[in-house]
Amino acid sequence: MTARDANQPDPGPLNPEVTGASVRFGQGDTDVIESGTDWPPRPPQRVMAVLALVLIVVAAMAGYLVGSRHAAATATPGTPSSSLTPAVTEPIAWTSKRCSVQLKDRLQLGIEIVNQSTTDVTLRQARPVLPLHGLNATTTTWGGCGQLSPTAAGADYPLPAGATTWLTITFDVLVPCPAPIPVMFTVNYTQSSHSGTADLPGFSDLGDVPYTSAKCPDSP
Repeated sequence: MTARDANQPDPGPLNPEVTGASVRFGQGDTDVIESGTDWPPRPPQRVMAVLALVLIVVAAMAGYLVGSRHAAATATPGTPSSSLTPAVTEPIAWTSKRCSVQLKDRLQLGIEIVNQSTTDVTLRQARPVLPLHGLNATTTTWGGCGQLSPTAAGADYPLPAGATTWLTITFDVLVPCPAPIPVMFTVNYTQSSHSGTADLPGFSDLGDVPYTSAKCPDSP
């Protein structure tokens, strides 16, 4: 260390000057700056990113809760559920069995029907459904084709649960060949004091029904 010259003036003590982020020591004309820590200290960037993510999540949850409350408030009280109501099963149905008998120029057509419910049914009336002309119904009976003692279909006919019976209608054939004519059936009934009507299929056409005629050569 070099001794200070006795004739050199004493510079005096070092006077630190605190200025914001640095400390300046004055010594003559020379300034020495010592860097210091920022104040107040800044949080790390990772902490800032986490805080931003938390704010985004909180905002999203708040929006979801507001939307849910709005939807619940606008819902109409007493709105029926979206579940479908089961279809009501018709008690009278066709078993898919059919019959036909030719009586000279007349034709008997019949279908077997069943009471597929668990309670008795009373059959009232039956009639054919003829989309095309060519047949004229004469008699309607509860009984199979060619049965000797059928019951007129105009009288009440009880049909127990699970039982079957035949519905037969006799027609006058008004055309040379009835092959293209469709024939369906309608049955009126009552069950437990309630009236109903069953629309039953039968013959989409008479092309497969034997009918002998000189003018109907294509009959099976």
